[in-house]
Amino acid sequence: MDKSTAGGLFAGWAFIVLAIVLGGVGFIPYVDIPSVIIVIGGTIAVTAGQFEVSDLKRMTSAMKVAMKSVSFEQLPELVEKIIFYATEIKKHGVMHVEQKVLEENNPFFKEAFQLLVDGIKPDVLVPLLETKLEHMEKRHNTMIGMFGNIGGTAGSMGMIGTLVGLVAMLANLSDPASVGPAMAVALLTTLYGALIGTLFAGVMESKLTQKHSLEVASCEVIINGASMIAAEESIGNIKMRLNAALVEVIE
Repeated sequence: MDKSTAGGLFAGWAFIVLAIVLGGVGFIPYVDIPSVIIVIGGTIAVTAGQFEVSDLKRMTSAMKVAMKSVSFEQLPELVEKIIFYATEIKKHGVMHVEQKVLEENNPFFKEAFQLLVDGIKPDVLVPLLETKLEHMEKRHNTMIGMFGNIGGTAGSMGMIGTLVGLVAMLANLSDPASVGPAMAVALLTTLYGALIGTLFAGVMESKLTQKHSLEVASCEVIINGASMIAAEESIGNIKMRLNAALVEVIE
């Protein structure tokens, strides 16, 4: 579990609950079924219409990624590992590291260096890895965009619900008993939309974006390192170029 994500979500919802409790009117006035139908039902419907079924099926997995503590290798450690592999290959040959490559946990690193073991040349290796990275970025950006759309749609559905409630209220001003429920729809739909957009979709989108950026930076370093090893560049040159790339990423 990602502690910052879980902690932020818990604290955000807890403050909302605390504010309601301190308001002194209880939770009942904040529950309105028509508002729930408009915001949640409308958001689900619009999202289903905007994305492919295959993308919608990956939504749960994306939420797990956002909530899960993913242990990315720190870039300095990754650079040191690439330099280690480059040194071993330079000294003993590429087959010397084959078993160690198979034991790697990072799938992208494992695939890149397996290509090295297979003797793939730089002019073939780099396009293959860049294509894999492009597909990964496309998948990630689709999920990030989905949660961004959910946040925006929830807010818009909240405003639609507000308009529905105001129309119902204005149409029945002669009946005082109908004003309260209509006003509840008008106000609570905006509240529900804001909560879903901020304390759910917004958090998911932001966390996925951060993890995506870290993974892409890691993959780019791996591609650079693997291509230089395949090109049989000197260890000194590999160190210099990887450390220069590392400085650029950190800055």
